[in-house]
Amino acid sequence: MYKNYVTLTGQKEWQIHFRCSAKHLDSDQSQVVLLHPSPLCSGFMVPIMELLADEHQVVAWDTPGYGQSDSLPEQGDGLEKYVEALHLFLTELGIRKPVLYGSATGAQIAIEYAKAYPENLNGMVLENAAWFTEQERESILTEYFPDISAKDDGSHLIDVWKMVSQLYQFFPWFDTSESSRVSNIEPPTNLKHQTLMSYFTAGPEYYLAYKAAFMNERPEQLRGVTVPTHLLRWQSSILKKYVDRLDDAGLPANIQMKFADAGIENRFAQLKDSVAKLAN
Repeated sequence: MYKNYVTLTGQKEWQIHFRCSAKHLDSDQSQVVLLHPSPLCSGFMVPIMELLADEHQVVAWDTPGYGQSDSLPEQGDGLEKYVEALHLFLTELGIRKPVLYGSATGAQIAIEYAKAYPENLNGMVLENAAWFTEQERESILTEYFPDISAKDDGSHLIDVWKMVSQLYQFFPWFDTSESSRVSNIEPPTNLKHQTLMSYFTAGPEYYLAYKAAFMNERPEQLRGVTVPTHLLRWQSSILKKYVDRLDDAGLPANIQMKFADAGIENRFAQLKDSVAKLAN
């Protein structure tokens, strides 16, 4: 995999960091663009890049403000500025008509991009695109994004370690009751460490895209999508309960629900199949 930066201009110069499966992009090949969950970065997309790289050119960006990308020059209230940043990024790289993949925050950015620039996409594959009620959203947002600013006693390190230790087993992560348990598997220490580092790399404003995506997790946002879209429902997903609700969302026919049994092999098989169908 190759790593590089795109420099964008406006009120000031700023950069977006990305990974690419090819040293040089070729518009004659099918292309897939990956949008990661918050507060992670393109590094967490490498397994998917490797999965798809034999058949497609694959690009994964660091969302502005995450990984090694600069923060947005101007922060808006929702996802609009991230959508415009994505448009500038794709334009600068000369990427036209890709399949857009997004998970969680990445899924919500993808949804809004598809509505703003439908002519620029072959299709979308979405994972962890959920539906939260207003009551759930209000309850989640009260505790989901704690302050991780550095403290003299170092307690912020313990607080974030606790958060990353729980978020792979409970949703929301701060509710450790059995009714909120989504997995009995203890996440690997290395995964927790990588996730912790992602929080601190993003810094105290790690919540910006993350929170905006939560506010966008509504079926009405999906109903406006006109491009061919596969919603991937994976049995092992932390958010499966909330993805299942979209069965009753009255989504248009261009949005299809795809199923994958538990286990990473099943998820990857369905993901690869969906991308292949939308890319051709």
